Amino acid sequence: MSFISSSLTTSTTTQIQNLLPTNPVSGTYGSGTILIFANSGTFTRPAGVTLVRARCFGGGGNTSGGGGGFAMKTDIAAGATEVVTVGGVSGTSSFGAHVSATGGTTGSGCGGTGSGGAVPYNNTGGSGNGSTQAGGVATIWGNGGGLNTSGTSGRGDKTTASSAGTSGFGGVAGDSLTGATGAIGQASAGYLSSIDFIGTGGGGGTAAENGVNGGGSAGATGGFPGGAGDNGRVGFGMVIVEY
Repeated sequence: MSFISSSLTTSTTTQIQNLLPTNPVSGTYGSGTILIFANSGTFTRPAGVTLVRARCFGGGGNTSGGGGGFAMKTDIAAGATEVVTVGGVSGTSSFGAHVSATGGTTGSGCGGTGSGGAVPYNNTGGSGNGSTQAGGVATIWGNGGGLNTSGTSGRGDKTTASSAGTSGFGGVAGDSLTGATGAIGQASAGYLSSIDFIGTGGGGGTAAENGVNGGGSAGATGGFPGGAGDNGRVGFGMVIVEY
């Protein structure tokens, strides 16, 4: 099995080809080439490519806010070039005018929402309460966790000094950078074996415990992508294009 590091925040794009063969929901699309945008940029359609698939994660909200939304659309007739926008704090991520996901609201507010995606892939991030809990990002599996609601990616939970966010899909609650490994795939801090599991890690619980792979955390950094956080430390958005 081949893996890709999930440390993508410093790169504009990362291209992977045929390295992630197992996507339990979405499967392999086209030639299997995957282009990950961690910052805004431009997608240039390669020669011979007519259709693409795109998925968007919105940015997380600040001050224990809401998690970013998620949307995925298949068989997009992309133009020769498409503007790719990657949301920052509470920011919207989009692939041209085809598909987008808004960011979570800063403070006590709602999670972001997906738009333009194929049903059922317009999902909503978890809500935050502006003080002790932050929302998790939405994913291909469903809505993010928030407040007292579990979801497919973790929420931050700081009701006591040691409490951690609820688990992501197939994972366990995050604890520093050790959490979010489960029997169904692995949504861990260091590596991803499938892009379908991006965003499904559990959230951290205290200022010393960061969110992992999409889980929000109150008093700490939101997981990347799209997890809500505190003090400006949120998980920014992401756009993935496959062809």
